[in-house]
Amino acid sequence: MKTSKLYILLLSTLAFASCTKEMTEGLDEVNVSVVTSETVTAEGSIITVKKGTPVEFSFAGEPDFITFYSGELGHQYIYRQRVENEESDIVSSKLKFNIYQEGTSYAESTGRYTNCIDVFYAFSDPENGVEGFPGLSKDNFDADSTLVVDFWKAGKWKEICPKAEYDNLGTNITVAKSCELDVKDFVGKNLVIAIAYNKEERPNPSVNGKNATTQLKYYFDSMNIENLLRNNNVTHQYAGEFMFTALNFNHENLYNQSIKDDDKGYKGNDWTSVSSYLPDDLAYGTVTANVSGMWNMNNVANGGFYIHSTGSAYSWKTAWLVSDPIKITSCEPDQGVSIKNLSQDIRSYSYTYKNVGTYRATFLITNANYKHDDSQVYTVVVNVTD
Repeated sequence: MKTSKLYILLLSTLAFASCTKEMTEGLDEVNVSVVTSETVTAEGSIITVKKGTPVEFSFAGEPDFITFYSGELGHQYIYRQRVENEESDIVSSKLKFNIYQEGTSYAESTGRYTNCIDVFYAFSDPENGVEGFPGLSKDNFDADSTLVVDFWKAGKWKEICPKAEYDNLGTNITVAKSCELDVKDFVGKNLVIAIAYNKEERPNPSVNGKNATTQLKYYFDSMNIENLLRNNNVTHQYAGEFMFTALNFNHENLYNQSIKDDDKGYKGNDWTSVSSYLPDDLAYGTVTANVSGMWNMNNVANGGFYIHSTGSAYSWKTAWLVSDPIKITSCEPDQGVSIKNLSQDIRSYSYTYKNVGTYRATFLITNANYKHDDSQVYTVVVNVTD
């Protein structure tokens, strides 16, 4: 196969922030080229390639760092510093998440009803008589726990999905239930998300040691607000930006949670074995391990979190998770891929576009030291065809 190199210089721009000329050697000599072939062609600074065909870029010179932005959604150089969308640019805005469980479901008719999860929202719209959630103090548990429960009992929390839809959830991510809420009309209206685990504070259905039932474990996956913009771009704000606060209703008697029975002789509790994992702030804290009835938020930055189950020999737990008011227009900055640093000697980079479209592939090339930071940007249009 015949190949050649096209030097991509036409769309390059320079951005220098140097105070001295020291250690700039090599940056002025940097250039980017693309290897052309029968399936990768070039006309000026426009590259045409069939989808699924790798595009190979070559580098000359001595750059310290190279970051690549493919031009695809979420990876566009021009949006690398964007943290908020313009409200007028938003076509649609939806809160999305998946939910699944671990454990056996029992129906209400069995007397061992295991569904103990609710997902709520609230917003403020005084002109139409809608009262928003006033917010947590985060330093007065009695007041905060009373506030969320009273707000529920007054019917002010609104369901995202009817509770009955959580009666028999799938037990892994592939069969998780997908939930969605249109939130476009809530921009600027103090949208708050609340998740209640056993909000009724139901006890374990055990009666005289019979029908003892495990309280379910619930997983939330990919919780985010997805905004579709007028230019067909899509941005995401994941649950890590919602600033959730946990409310642990059982924090004052963690070591008195077993259910007693003369025949079975249940003793002890389900907290002693994990005491070393408990947070300093038992009322509001979260955990990094499996602790019954407490929220694990390790993966919340990606929209994932869970609350651990309680064994059948123990009293059921109650816990809430309540967000701060959510700024719906917020979004994650677009990300590039670091393909070279000081410890690497990279002379080429290959990337494959899987979808038809037109993309602005961008390389941010930097030389940096303690005295200055010089950068150079190379951009090329990649036209991907069938």
